[in-house]
Amino acid sequence: MKIEDGRSDMLDLLLALVENAKLLILVPVVAGLATLALTFLLPQKFVSEAILAVPTPSSSSGGGQTAAQVASLMRSPLVVDPVILALDPASGKSINLARREFVENMRATVGKDGLLRLELTGPSPAQAQTLANAVIDAWIKTTKPAEQDRKDLEIRLSYAKSSLEGVTALMARLSKESAGYLAQPLSRGEAGTTLASIGELQSRYVSDMLSLTRALQGYTRDVVVQAPTLPIDPVYPKKLQAASLVGLAATFAVLLWVLARRSWLALAAQPRSADKLARLRAATKLQ
Repeated sequence: MKIEDGRSDMLDLLLALVENAKLLILVPVVAGLATLALTFLLPQKFVSEAILAVPTPSSSSGGGQTAAQVASLMRSPLVVDPVILALDPASGKSINLARREFVENMRATVGKDGLLRLELTGPSPAQAQTLANAVIDAWIKTTKPAEQDRKDLEIRLSYAKSSLEGVTALMARLSKESAGYLAQPLSRGEAGTTLASIGELQSRYVSDMLSLTRALQGYTRDVVVQAPTLPIDPVYPKKLQAASLVGLAATFAVLLWVLARRSWLALAAQPRSADKLARLRAATKLQ
């Protein structure tokens, strides 16, 4: 008996779906097409992407920034505010609001490969690319040392240069005397110095000079591995995806309506429920 009731319920459900087949098809299609039409009226957004290889900070120069620090700095007022004032100085918005909106359209992340990926969202491909370039240029300006820092670096660089010259001269002398079988005796201090240790000292001074010179200059555009791209396809709105989601939601809603209507009619057909439904309709009308 239960099997017969189950089969009857399945047949009733199938019959309800067939009877409302047009509704189940037309409503999702119309909803999807309407959504697709609306997406053409929404403002588009494009994303320009850039990749930066930030050098590892050198301990000898006492400065430099890690890739994670650069990613955080790019979202700070130190970088964002100059870009806002340069590109849109008369927007009428407060600097706090403009900064918040700007940061919401920017992403700066560091991947497992150590590279920094910068993404800027704009209303057009050209504007997105311009914003990305502006952020990179503004950050590069922050890497230039301040006046006092510059003086300190120049003193250290001068010392490294003079030290390198002295070590290089000593290296040349030792090499020449070694080739001439020590024609001129070495002093007691020089006798304890090997060519290998002097070579290591020379390499250290060269490394110091390079890192100090880089610290004086700050970072340049050489750190940009991939320049900001000129996007082609918008990232928003996703027309087909939005239409598909709305169509599925409409299908689900119509299906629920069909099932609810079927349950309501089944209740109305039962003698016990008919009286209650009549009273419910009467109470609804009174209200």
